[in-house]
Amino acid sequence: MSASTRERLGIWLLIVAASLAAFSPALENEFVGWDDGFYILTNPGIRSLRGENFAWMLNSTRGGLWQPLAWLSLAVDYAMFGFEPSGYHLTNILLHAGAALLLFAVGLELFGRGGFRRHEDAAIAAALCALFFAVHPLRVESVAWATERKGLLSGFFCAAAVLAHLRSARAGRRRAAWEAGGLAAFALSLSAKAAGLTLPLALLVLEVHPLGRLPADPRRWREPACRRVLVPIAAYLALAAAAASLNLVTAINEDVIRDSLPLGAAWRLGKILYGLCFYPAKTLWPGGLSPLYPPRAWFGSWSWELFGFAALISSAAALLLWRRRRFPAALAAFACYGALILPMLGFVQQGHLYAAGDRFSKAKPMQGMLLFGAAFAGAGRAARGAALVWLAALGVASWRQCAVWRDSITFWSSTYAREPGEVSLSALAGVLVEDGRREGLPLLERAIALYPKFSSNYENLGIALQSSGDEAGARAVWRRGLALAPNPLLEARLGASLANESGWRFVQGTLLMRAALSQGPVVAAWRTDLADAYVRAGHYDDAEREYAVAVALVPTLGRAWNNWGLSLARRGRNEDAALRYRAALCDVGTRAQAHHNWGNLLLGVGRLAEAERHYREALRIDPGLAQASVNLGNILARRGLYRLAAQRYQAALRREPGLAEARANLAAVSRFLRR
Repeated sequence: MSASTRERLGIWLLIVAASLAAFSPALENEFVGWDDGFYILTNPGIRSLRGENFAWMLNSTRGGLWQPLAWLSLAVDYAMFGFEPSGYHLTNILLHAGAALLLFAVGLELFGRGGFRRHEDAAIAAALCALFFAVHPLRVESVAWATERKGLLSGFFCAAAVLAHLRSARAGRRRAAWEAGGLAAFALSLSAKAAGLTLPLALLVLEVHPLGRLPADPRRWREPACRRVLVPIAAYLALAAAAASLNLVTAINEDVIRDSLPLGAAWRLGKILYGLCFYPAKTLWPGGLSPLYPPRAWFGSWSWELFGFAALISSAAALLLWRRRRFPAALAAFACYGALILPMLGFVQQGHLYAAGDRFSKAKPMQGMLLFGAAFAGAGRAARGAALVWLAALGVASWRQCAVWRDSITFWSSTYAREPGEVSLSALAGVLVEDGRREGLPLLERAIALYPKFSSNYENLGIALQSSGDEAGARAVWRRGLALAPNPLLEARLGASLANESGWRFVQGTLLMRAALSQGPVVAAWRTDLADAYVRAGHYDDAEREYAVAVALVPTLGRAWNNWGLSLARRGRNEDAALRYRAALCDVGTRAQAHHNWGNLLLGVGRLAEAERHYREALRIDPGLAQASVNLGNILARRGLYRLAAQRYQAALRREPGLAEARANLAAVSRFLRR
């Protein structure tokens, strides 16, 4: 092994060790109440690696993003670790360490062209940049948050794409292979998260400096030599355009685009300018980090803050342009940063309004880490020692920041303490209530008093009261919210509650649900709720019409198909019910329940062998279906297989200790076994 190979291997080991050391506390963290439930705990799409689940991953609009690679990664984790959070966190840490190794290789490529006289200086510069990335506290949110797997994957493959593109510039005959590899890596990045949409713009900057294959004057890019360079970048742009279209359609379908909000030009401009300054500032001084940064108070006004940020950015750009001949690398870093940060600046607003987010810095570290590496690589031992002290301090800060993500209560308590706002206060109150802590209820009342227009506070307080048995109190809270402004979600909640009763309350409930349907986005799910209410009231024809509309709107809505089948089975229309159960199998979330209901249908008409197959399939998908286990035990007992039947009853009792049928049947078969 040569000396340079040993040196490189040592740097690799150092980078991996630093990543593990800085983020190892995340291994003790639980899942947190910020999308971890939606993406992992209650997501049936990741609970199997079968063909139908792969199809779901490719076509899913869950979360408002097209992210099949992220779903596949989480499904692999589920296959390996189940719902043990440490496994998901370990995968995140390893992905982060892998990205740091790739960025070390990127640094070698760039610094090799950056004027360092000695190879050792270039290697030191690249190692410092990778370590700066590996231990920086801005990475904590991406690594310690299981849900942000999509960002880690996107950043990893973005780095791989940049490395492949840089290697292609000096690959000679293998140039096409490296470019193909870069395009494949970029496609994988976009299939995890569309954070790297503007990577082709950054590649254009790199072609100007340091690669030098394109002139600084874009008017000369029509020359034949430039066209050969631009063809691969055009392929990157085509991939980016396709991914942007897919994600835009997905976001519109899931109603996560918030551009209908009257934000105004000053609000958008303020957010963009703030975001441009936020990430460099937090890179230099990562203090006061928070998982959530609510919009700043000055957003939306032509304030001195807005003009101050505009002046700062304009001055930096003007200075770099003025000194571009002496410091071309600084201008290139600035341009790359601007290109890469564009998708995260809020031109299209999705989900909650925010000012910035630590996770959005994951795919954009190049400019900061390159400047760090270049600043210290050619300096003396004292300066390099200072750099190592700085890196150690950053690693300790990351270690401490990981504790913020320990559990939901710690997470939201810390978030509210650092960045108080309507979202953090409401979420903190919600997780306290969910944990059974009574102090959550007055916090929700306080959230309503402080932020009376934030409808989720009324929704969460009503749900909390409803779950504690106070149905009247829940209805009163939802009515309070509706008294301020019409809200389809509150109307749907209140309507579903009232529709559980009879008489005028049932009528009022169905009217409210219809009002919600006239303005709410999740019409298929609410139509299913309305149909369920009609079934409870015995209005089967009305229910059938609503189920038909629901599945016409969303043909893969398994809950509607499944409940429609139950309604038909009540009326003795077994063949029609079986057809609905078959249709419900298209939805991975209702597949187990559909098999169970289909088994019940067959059991009722004496087709025991077919019923047994459906029960077994239901239990394979969801072992927690206690009643399916009881019914399977009943079939086995009829066949004289008492020991196997007893095992099924015992399994049901482990899931539901109070299940009387399982206990009685277990006692009966136990008498046969003792004979």
